[in-house]
Amino acid sequence: MSPTFDRLYQSLREWAESHGTGVREEPLGPVTPGKFDGLSVTMNSAYDPEERCYYLAHALGSVVRWAVDPAGSQALFNELREARAGRDLDPGRLERAIEAYRAFEEGASEYAVRLLADAGHPEVVSPYTNFARADLEALVHFHRHGAAPPWREFFAGWNREVAAGRREVPPYQPKPIPPFRPVRMRTQEIIQEANEPS
Repeated sequence: MSPTFDRLYQSLREWAESHGTGVREEPLGPVTPGKFDGLSVTMNSAYDPEERCYYLAHALGSVVRWAVDPAGSQALFNELREARAGRDLDPGRLERAIEAYRAFEEGASEYAVRLLADAGHPEVVSPYTNFARADLEALVHFHRHGAAPPWREFFAGWNREVAAGRREVPPYQPKPIPPFRPVRMRTQEIIQEANEPS
């Protein structure tokens, strides 16, 4: 890892472990940056150091978000799964579920940017924000259509649009992290490219 991302990753890992969530690395395949279940986070050891830091920060934000409202979070993801299964019968239901999912992810990133700043790396908040907003749009595409766009192409196109002024990247508002206790959740895989299971 570069020195900056090495220090950041270690800071995030120490924060997670001091709050009851273990962090480890292992090979997970080419399209899975990581996975987490509330009590643990596994990051793909083969992934780029910068991406690994961003995905870890977001996973930890999700762990906090879930711990603050376990029942509501579970209900949200249950509804998203059911709405995806019936997307052709009730597209409006799917769009409502996606908007709730988007709000959850927004909240996770509000915690993530606070973590990044508190870890002593405010300089990565802006690139994290760009990365996380692009990642969220790719995931919305996945939930809406059943397949994620090829991440490298999607992110390159996103960055071209940002550079040309055709796309805005609103900042996340850092959200103070409340006292929490992590709770076990259904394992969430972080994906870059995937087809929905049949």
